[in-house]
Amino acid sequence: MARKRSLSMIRNTLLNYTGQAYAIVIGILIQPFYLGHLGAEAYGLIGFFAVLQTWLLLLDVGLSPALVRQVAHGRGMQGEAYSQASLLRSFELILLPLTLLSSLAVYAGSGWIAGHWLNVQTLSPQLVAQCVSLMGLLVALRLYGTLYRSALQGLELHGWINGINVFITTLRYFGGLFLVAEVSQDPLVFFEFQVAVSLLETLLLGGKAYLWMDVRLLTRFCWDTLRPVLPFALGMFFTSGLWIVLTQLDKVLLSSLLPLRDYGYFSLVALVSGGILSLVNPLAQGLLPRMTMLVAEGRHADMQQLYLNANRFVCVLMFPMVAVIAAHGHDLILAWSGDAEAARWCRPVLVWYVLGAGLMAVGSFQFYLQYAHGQLRMHVWYSVVSALVSIPLVIASAYLFGVVGVALCWFGLRLVAFLIWPAIVHRSFGDDLHAPWLRDTLQIAALSVAGLLLSEPFYALLARSGGRLSLLLALATCGLITLFLVGVGSAPALLRLFKPSHKPSV
Repeated sequence: MARKRSLSMIRNTLLNYTGQAYAIVIGILIQPFYLGHLGAEAYGLIGFFAVLQTWLLLLDVGLSPALVRQVAHGRGMQGEAYSQASLLRSFELILLPLTLLSSLAVYAGSGWIAGHWLNVQTLSPQLVAQCVSLMGLLVALRLYGTLYRSALQGLELHGWINGINVFITTLRYFGGLFLVAEVSQDPLVFFEFQVAVSLLETLLLGGKAYLWMDVRLLTRFCWDTLRPVLPFALGMFFTSGLWIVLTQLDKVLLSSLLPLRDYGYFSLVALVSGGILSLVNPLAQGLLPRMTMLVAEGRHADMQQLYLNANRFVCVLMFPMVAVIAAHGHDLILAWSGDAEAARWCRPVLVWYVLGAGLMAVGSFQFYLQYAHGQLRMHVWYSVVSALVSIPLVIASAYLFGVVGVALCWFGLRLVAFLIWPAIVHRSFGDDLHAPWLRDTLQIAALSVAGLLLSEPFYALLARSGGRLSLLLALATCGLITLFLVGVGSAPALLRLFKPSHKPSV
């Protein structure tokens, strides 16, 4: 049984990375075409929607992560009596008034956002207001889509989830590209198309969740099923709110301080750094249910070994990419977008955001430990203290030093958190956790720097002409050399990731 579960964990992780990698690669490839066809100011609206969506996802009030954990925990505690159908229906009904009110609030405030918050220069305020009003509907659909996806993650239906993700990603990006290239460059038409795609996604995910959890039309709200889940959900809601403040406050402030055209360029920075963070998501989708089940079965040693193996895997995958982007951010934006002005604007900002994103991605593993044990008290206090320190610093940096000051502040806060917090969490869950975690992380970081230095002569030779194709070739070569050196240096640790535990399940 243990061997089967370990192999299933590897299969789920590979499925999640395949689906997530496809979404990231397609998004990265298509976004510059959006910028070229829509213009920097209209593209800034897409960046603003990403920020607005992140903040409005707080309306989930912790239901989605709580649903993943409850479904997974119920599978680990097979004798536990609870109804998956009534749990999902109860969550749906809680979410209904929240999504309705949020959509109406965005619609009512769209005129003010267009006329007073965003620094619109060429687009008409009426057009911008119409686009913003559609953003509220988009968020409502994605809230329900996230809820249904969480239910399926708890059931570990990762193959089906990623199949739908690939289909929707293809439709959303390639359909959107065809729309702006051949049909209309009107941003309102673009957002209307996105609403249609999100509606289809929600229906597909909801239909699958209903089928597997046996949700029927007459399934009712059940307080007895919901009550044990609420403390965890509310804890997740509180910490998620603070987390969003920590990671998105800079983007909200800059959406008002920067001209919408410059905010479009900043959206490229946010997209690249967000892509770094998203590298952890596929692993987390398979890791969190499995860690939770191991804790429920009392197999704490196996859970901790899985935690360390997963950290090694993410560091090997992510650190070479972070090193290359941080060193050659200007060339990356130029080769990617073909826009010399965008590359020049992003250069002093991208390096700090990418380095900070790498530190944040590694730091997310400490949350996974607390999540698996169902103990979020430490995470709550960490989030509160971080918010109290970060909010005034980010606001002061934004108004006093502009976007470069915000980038430096953002990186500095991530660095301080990385140096202090992991040791505290690890010692709370096991004395033998922090030393191997820190050794692996620092070793892979050092190998990444060494690989970057080793590849520099090849990079300079290949990038000498300055053309987009030569820059892409130079970046790819630099990345592959760095990844190869990291992979060779970390091979013994990586092999342990694929060695299943033979300890029987209890």
